[in-house]
Amino acid sequence: MPSLQETLRGHLRAGHEVVFLLPEYQLFADHPQHVVTASDDGYEVHTVPCTWAPTLLAARRLARRFGDGTEPPYVLRWLLNVSLCTLLTVSLVLAALKLRYRKPDRFDLVYAHNQYAAPAGWILGRMFGLPNVTRLYGTFLADLMNLPLVQLRYPVAAAGFLVPHALLICANDGTRGDQVARKLGIQMDRFRFWPNGVDVPSVGLRPTRQTVAARFPNAQIPLNRTWLLSCSRLSYWKRIDRILKALHFAIVAGCDCQLIIAGSGPEEERLRSLAQDLNIEPNVTWLGAVEHDAVWDLMLVGDVFMITNDVTNRCNPLFEAIRAGLPIVSVRDPSTADLLEHERNAMLAEKENVEQLGRMLQRVCSEPILASNLRQAQADRSKKFWSWQERMAEEVKQLESLVQKPPP
Repeated sequence: MPSLQETLRGHLRAGHEVVFLLPEYQLFADHPQHVVTASDDGYEVHTVPCTWAPTLLAARRLARRFGDGTEPPYVLRWLLNVSLCTLLTVSLVLAALKLRYRKPDRFDLVYAHNQYAAPAGWILGRMFGLPNVTRLYGTFLADLMNLPLVQLRYPVAAAGFLVPHALLICANDGTRGDQVARKLGIQMDRFRFWPNGVDVPSVGLRPTRQTVAARFPNAQIPLNRTWLLSCSRLSYWKRIDRILKALHFAIVAGCDCQLIIAGSGPEEERLRSLAQDLNIEPNVTWLGAVEHDAVWDLMLVGDVFMITNDVTNRCNPLFEAIRAGLPIVSVRDPSTADLLEHERNAMLAEKENVEQLGRMLQRVCSEPILASNLRQAQADRSKKFWSWQERMAEEVKQLESLVQKPPP
C-alpha cells in the first residue's frame, strides 16, 4: 500500500530507525497466505507468529454460509472481528516484548497502523513508557454515528479513535474522519486530519504505450484504442460494475474504447461475468494487482480515468490521475466537490444513473476539444496536493516533538 510504504520511507529519510512488525498471514484473505517480509528500503521487518490465523479464516469462510455467501450475518461478523483484534493484539504485544527484551533502550515511539493495531500500540506505549501514535486510513463510521451504541456495534472501528493516544492521524480521504473524531469526543489538539501525498515520476522517464503494454505481455492491450483506466481493489463498494455498464453504452454509441483495470479482489469473478453478459469482454483488460510505478506509467499514457466508488472517491488514485493530467469521468460526490468540477476538469454523473455516466464517457472519447480542455484544467487542481516529502516532513516534525516530552 503506497501510503504505508511512503510513511516508512519518510521516517527513514529523516534519519530515524524503523522496526516494522506485521502478522505472518494476510488476515483478510479467504485462505491462509503468508506475507512477503523482504524490504530493500532500509527498515527492519519482523513477522509476528499468528498460529491462530488459519483457524480464524476457516471460521470466517464457514460463517459466510449462514449469510449471503459473501458476508457472515452481523452477529458472527461482530464476533469474528473482535476475536481477530484481540488475538492480533496479544500476538503483537508478545512479539514487541521479545524485541524490547533484546534491546531495552532501542525504541522511542510506538506507531500503530490502522484500528486493529491501535490497542497493541496503546498497551506497548504504557508498558514501555513511550508515546503512542495511531494512524487510520479513513473510516466507514461517519454515516453510522447517529445509531445508538455505535461504539458497541462497531467496536474495532471505534477503537481506532477511542484508544488513548499521544497523536491520532486520520487520512482525509472523503470518509469524514474529522466528523467521527468530534462526535466521539476526541481531543482535537491530538488529532491530525491529513491527506496523503502525491508524487510525480521524473519527467525524463515518461513512457510510451508500447513500453507500458510490454510490461503486461499476457494482457494484450490494443495500442490504437482510447485507453480508459480504473485503478482500485475489486471490492463491491468500488462499484466497477458502473464503469463496465458505462463502457457498454459508449461502445454501442460508437466509441473505440479499451478499459484497463489495474487491481484484484473478491469481486473479480462477478465483474468478469458481467463483462461477458454485456458483450464487452474484448474491450476490457484485467491486469490484476499492479505495482505502483506501473500504475503511474498507465496514468501517463492513458486517455481517461474513471472512478465511481460508493463511499468516497477522494483517494490516491484520483489524486494521481489529476496530477497526471487525465480527464476524469466520475460520479457526483460531496467528498470530491473541491477537486472535480463538471465540464471543467471532469465529467460527472449521478451515482445511480449509469446511462448518464455512459454519455459522459462517450463525450470525452468523441470530443477531442473537450478532452483537451479537461486535461489542461488539471494543472490548477494538482496544486492542492502535498508531495509525499512535504506530507512526511510535517508528520516527522510532529512525531519528533512527542519524543521530546513525556507521553500524556
